[in-house]
Amino acid sequence: MKRIISILTIILLSLPIYSNSRSSQEKLKETYVVYYFGATSCGFCNIPENIEKIKKIKIDFSKKLPDSNIKYVMVCMDKDIEEGLKFIKKYGYWDEISIGNFYNNELALNYLNQTEIPGVPHVMVYRDLLVIKEKLSIPIIKERKLLVDLVGGTQIGNWINEGYPLNNR
Repeated sequence: MKRIISILTIILLSLPIYSNSRSSQEKLKETYVVYYFGATSCGFCNIPENIEKIKKIKIDFSKKLPDSNIKYVMVCMDKDIEEGLKFIKKYGYWDEISIGNFYNNELALNYLNQTEIPGVPHVMVYRDLLVIKEKLSIPIIKERKLLVDLVGGTQIGNWINEGYPLNNR
């Protein structure tokens, strides 16, 4: 029994100790996440000129922050998945998509419920500070800050025309 305890003690002492402090095995990474919430039933969301504005955000915002990691997420709140896929196709490529369940969509519930007006069209921009555990390469959000919260065509259009300021909160 003493031998087993001795062996376990040696094993435990040789394991790395994890704490909340940043170690050489972790690195910090800043990422921006741009969410666009829309739906087939949204009039603004289906006007070709407005679709081009949203596409422009993906191009110009990346130019504004050329050395930053930026992720673009489309949340299509259509109830019908096939309709949602057609809707998203109009907007081109997205890093991530979520479709379905109208305002019960998990991303809509998580993000839009925190806003004053949970409507569409809606653009939200977050700055995430991620901790990357090097051994696992798994990002963990250390800090998330909402920088932009825009609802409606006028607010989104003004944000584009003003050069994408990150300070409307």
